[in-house]
Amino acid sequence: MDSLIATITTFPTAIWTVLLGVALLYWLASLIGLVDDALHVQHHAHAELHADGHEMGDFAAKLMAMGLGGVPFSLVVTLIALYGWLTSALVHQFLLWLPPLLHYLVGAVLLLASFALSLPATAITLRPLRGLFVTHNAINKAVLVGSVCKVSTQSVDEKFGRAEVASGGAPFNIRISATSPNALAKGSKALITDYDATSDTFTVTELDDGVF
Repeated sequence: MDSLIATITTFPTAIWTVLLGVALLYWLASLIGLVDDALHVQHHAHAELHADGHEMGDFAAKLMAMGLGGVPFSLVVTLIALYGWLTSALVHQFLLWLPPLLHYLVGAVLLLASFALSLPATAITLRPLRGLFVTHNAINKAVLVGSVCKVSTQSVDEKFGRAEVASGGAPFNIRISATSPNALAKGSKALITDYDATSDTFTVTELDDGVF
């Protein structure tokens, strides 16, 4: 146990440990609705791999060329961190006996090698998962005005909120806003009353469970 702790808390594996920890915290936060654009499978054009929520940049394009596209960017980062951590931890335990200077030199090589190996491993893992994130041509979102949606975040205010709208297949996941204060919470039903194309946000109002 002491050897394991020493491995995952010292260079270079410690870097992967921090990255993996951040990724796990992100997914935990997304499960309880504290972050946006997390676990929900998107069926719009922006569901493809993207950087910083904008059109795909050079970095994202390179990742797609390596077989890392077609899925949420957060999933790509998580898998790279996982495989990088596993590779580094397995090899690192044999380097603990090295003197400090040599340890850091070899550790730097291991860090780069574990990153390089994590890329093809991630690409292979994503192949059977990519079908879950198939994108379709975006519908005219304005037609959703008047529809009923189900809130998927813990709360909704003027700046934050997500909801799902039922469709013929998987539900659409949309960004919503509502005037505060309100009683909207995860699982609540709301009526879509307006759509702002500039912010890609739907305005909603509370809806009694007995309606619709």
